[in-house]
Amino acid sequence: MKLLKRALRIPPIPLWRRICLVLVPIMFGFFFYPLLAGHLDLCNLSVMVGCGLLTAILIWWEPFLRLVRRLWAKAWGKVLLLAIGGGLAAAVLLLTVLMILVGTKMNAKPTQDRQTLIVLGCQVRGESPSRQLYYRINAADEYLRAHPDAVAILSGGRGPNEGIAEAECMYRCLTARGIDPARLYRESESSTTLENLRFSSALMDREGLKGPVLIVTNGFHVYRALRMAGDLGIPAEGLAAASDAPSMPFALLREAMALVKYALSGAGNN
Repeated sequence: MKLLKRALRIPPIPLWRRICLVLVPIMFGFFFYPLLAGHLDLCNLSVMVGCGLLTAILIWWEPFLRLVRRLWAKAWGKVLLLAIGGGLAAAVLLLTVLMILVGTKMNAKPTQDRQTLIVLGCQVRGESPSRQLYYRINAADEYLRAHPDAVAILSGGRGPNEGIAEAECMYRCLTARGIDPARLYRESESSTTLENLRFSSALMDREGLKGPVLIVTNGFHVYRALRMAGDLGIPAEGLAAASDAPSMPFALLREAMALVKYALSGAGNN
């Protein structure tokens, strides 16, 4: 290890930087994990690049500070550093505000009974639901049992490395729990949240299902789903399913970035 540090010229690292060097790779791993399932988007890529740069800065902190001082000594360097600092501050402020907005729907519940649910798909591992999808299935199951007249549209196609479509996975789980198959409609072509909603709305028109709808998804995903539904002209409320508490900060950050992407391009993420 000493030889490696000498070769890389890494100075002793104080405790606060060691802590950061543990937290940053954790964040990198959270955003890298979707790549294993074939999901690569601007949100994941930008955070991973940022984590790599931050790791390098934390390791070579003193040389980084020397570079900043040299730049600050020049007029153009001041302009560059102020522009970078201002941009980063604006980005942090924007993401913080968006994360707060996402958090306002974390525990969303309907204000009145709804006859039609749209259950948004999520990753399937082989032919079994991921933990997040399992939570959505649980929420849909509870609502359907409490409201015998309600029906559900199960929305989600088959993504890379998924053995079956997300809609099919939800259908199998709900029918295995005793939910009448006649109450379940499968929409198996969508690959994004926006397509989930658009294709489900078209299915409602074909089948004569009544709205407004109740969108079932994890709490961190409700805000964006309702925002998209509003843009598509779909009257809807949200029903927040459970979420994994340990991953919540990263999920909120990813949702905030997905909202930025949606605002810029109108394209939805999974």
